[in-house]
Amino acid sequence: MPGEAKPVICIGSFHWDEIALSNNLLEKGDDSPGTVHKNPGGVAFNLAKTMIEFGIPVLLGSVLGDDAEGQELLNIAGSLGINCELVCTVPEKTGKYVAIEDPSGLVAAIADCNTLESNEDVLLLRLKEWITSKIGSTDISGLVIDCNLSGHFIENLLNVHFFNNYPIKIASASNHKIDRLNYFGLNLNTTLYLNKLEAISFLAGQKNKNFDTKEIIQNLLGRYKRVILTDGGNKIIDADGSNVIGFTPLTIQPHRITGAGDYFMAAHMALELLGYSREDALRNASIFVRDKIA
Repeated sequence: MPGEAKPVICIGSFHWDEIALSNNLLEKGDDSPGTVHKNPGGVAFNLAKTMIEFGIPVLLGSVLGDDAEGQELLNIAGSLGINCELVCTVPEKTGKYVAIEDPSGLVAAIADCNTLESNEDVLLLRLKEWITSKIGSTDISGLVIDCNLSGHFIENLLNVHFFNNYPIKIASASNHKIDRLNYFGLNLNTTLYLNKLEAISFLAGQKNKNFDTKEIIQNLLGRYKRVILTDGGNKIIDADGSNVIGFTPLTIQPHRITGAGDYFMAAHMALELLGYSREDALRNASIFVRDKIA
């Protein structure tokens, strides 16, 4: 039966998304008509925003520039009910994510997370100060880590013993940052969310070969307590050391792709925190994302 949940701390990227959508299939060098949308984004923000929709309280931790764009993002997050006391502002420009999509999906994207990565020590200090001020008076449901954070930051964050008492959810960022998954120790209570392409990229870096879904799960469960593997419109897998379950979503033509993985992860985490079974959480999170991107 669904119930109340304690706050989740969600650490990672928070910036503006600029998404260009073309109705034409694109090739390298194409110049196409289309539409461009600007929205608040970043993996950590997307996760926080979606969990808030399910009634899960969230503390968002990130770094913004002290410019007008950063202030606007803070105002928007606050209006949504996201607690931003762990968001730091620094005298730099706020980050940005620029993507191009066509009917086949994502064509290319660039994530400018330089302000976050160059000021991670400021964020870590804010987190430690928050823990010191709240210790003994505040409990949380867990920690969500977005792998847009550097390996150095992840390593230092996991050395903060406060977080060892809680489950850790990992959002894989992209193929180019996949090596950051190596910083999570084998003894942690970790759940890894990633898609099949990210998983193959991560494992191929170790064994220079392709992997089918069964091999992916077997390899990843040697490192993480639980794995949630998505594969576009194909079957979603939820696996731990004792059980593997799956759900195949209905096939749709998505209106947009950017953020879909974040929406699924957040919905899935929220539903489990609210008491849904593994099967129901997987199915309902998939339906939620379908409705978001259709």
